[in-house]
Amino acid sequence: MDHEQLEESLSLYALGTLEPESAREVEAHLASGCPHCGTLLRQYQGTAGMLPYALTLKPAPAELKARIMRAIAGQDTPPDTQMDAQPVVPAAEAVTEPPPARAEAPPEKLSIPPPPPGLAPPRRPWQTATEPLVRRRLSSWRNRPTGPSLALVASLGGLLLGLSGYAYYLYATLEAERAGHGGDRTALTQAKLKVSDLERQLDERQRNLNKATAELNRTIQAMGTTHELLAKQQEQIEVLEASRPGKSTEEIARILSSPYAKMASLNGTAMAKGAYAMVFVEPDTRRGFFYANNLPAPPAGKTYQLWVITDKPVSAGVFSLDRGRKGRVMLQNVPDVTKLKQFAVSLEPAGGRPQPTGSIYLAGDL
Repeated sequence: MDHEQLEESLSLYALGTLEPESAREVEAHLASGCPHCGTLLRQYQGTAGMLPYALTLKPAPAELKARIMRAIAGQDTPPDTQMDAQPVVPAAEAVTEPPPARAEAPPEKLSIPPPPPGLAPPRRPWQTATEPLVRRRLSSWRNRPTGPSLALVASLGGLLLGLSGYAYYLYATLEAERAGHGGDRTALTQAKLKVSDLERQLDERQRNLNKATAELNRTIQAMGTTHELLAKQQEQIEVLEASRPGKSTEEIARILSSPYAKMASLNGTAMAKGAYAMVFVEPDTRRGFFYANNLPAPPAGKTYQLWVITDKPVSAGVFSLDRGRKGRVMLQNVPDVTKLKQFAVSLEPAGGRPQPTGSIYLAGDL
């Protein structure tokens, strides 16, 4: 038998009506230590101990007292046989023939203890002692004609089976819910661990990203510095290239190499944001060299004019641009450098003007 069939056989085993072979299988299963079947068996045994109280009480027969008295007087004939063999004696004759004189003790009243209030009372010693008797009586009742008592026993047996099935259903439901909650808690714990691991990985990647960003910024700054150095070297190269024959090569070289030379940087205004220029002045000779780059091409009829500003603007000459948008001017009779305040470049009509009239494209201090 499987476990479910063994559970169904427990009620019959508790009543003592189970077949011997099946009873041995149940006993072997109980000996294996199954806690659930052991609990059901104890419940069934407690209920079986209550079955005698379910019988209907009947009054004792009228001739019971006379039969008991005859048995006490020593008459060996069984009461049932003696009652059947003897004819009915009239009441008067029964009075004239009394039995041998003997102190007639009053019969003791049979008292039946009241049933316990609970459905499954705890086991008592008297229940253990009378259990074999109850089993024998129940075995003898199987072959008796069906009556009210047997129907009641069957009803109680069905009720026990129903209660046991419902109890097993509740137990299985509770175990299923407990297993489900256990699975949910396990899944929640695993999810928390996974989130914690993802957060740790995110923090590590964020730290790596910050390091990479800082390194990139340092690289960009280094590249900017390198670009500035390259730009200055390019300007110096272009200035040297400007010292070609026909433009006082020796004089330009002397100005650029003089340790006393002063330099001014001119930046583009809103009219020429990308333009810039440099002015080199030798104070002793009052000579200088101007170099401009990235100025926009002047319109037709216009030219660029360089101004040296002391108290007022003084023209230092006009210049045009080459194909590379570069302009150059050799300066003569530059005012005293202690009086120089600023250099500027404006866009003027061709040939220049005594005072600036056009827009300023470059400006810078010495």
